Amino acid sequence: MTKIMLSGASLVSVQCGIGILPVLYLHETASVGAGTAALVLVVAQGAGVVGRIGLAGWSDRSSSGRYVSVMTCMVAVITGMAVLMTPLGRSPLIACCVLVWLGLFGFGWYGPWVAYVAESAPPSRTGFALGLAMSVNQVAIVVVPPVLGLLKDLTHSFEPAWGLLTAMTAVALIVSTRAERRRRHGPHRTGAVTTRSGLDTARKR
Repeated sequence: MTKIMLSGASLVSVQCGIGILPVLYLHETASVGAGTAALVLVVAQGAGVVGRIGLAGWSDRSSSGRYVSVMTCMVAVITGMAVLMTPLGRSPLIACCVLVWLGLFGFGWYGPWVAYVAESAPPSRTGFALGLAMSVNQVAIVVVPPVLGLLKDLTHSFEPAWGLLTAMTAVALIVSTRAERRRRHGPHRTGAVTTRSGLDTARKR
């Protein structure tokens, strides 16, 4: 549940950032007109629709496991926000393309993530697991937008907001990577423990 809640909270925070910052960012940093900036936001959300369907379909067919799709989304949003924090992010064309990229992965993560939560929980605890994970997401949805706005107002820059979202996602990715490694190597250790337990039971008999 740790990696599930961290990945969900970080990615839903990114989703909030993509929803509230792009128009202002494009207008103030990349000198894009307000109307064009709003259109880019619409396109980014449309890319998110494609992402939710496409990434969910990919997770259904991936031999690497469903959570790899979620981790791919984390890598993608970290890369995109890192570009926005460089001088490249001031180019209107590059900024628009990066924000559409962030829309694809920053909205598209949700389908594979929900499916992974449901599949990871024991059959009798699926509802509890989903409720717990989504409750953490709701906390992030309430807290993150005003925090991002406050950072922008205090610093008069978008870089602290992008940096915060990048750091949150990077932490979630590191924890998820370590958890996935433990999970993949876990069966060998579990098998060894089970064998020893069986031997002890046989000896007692």
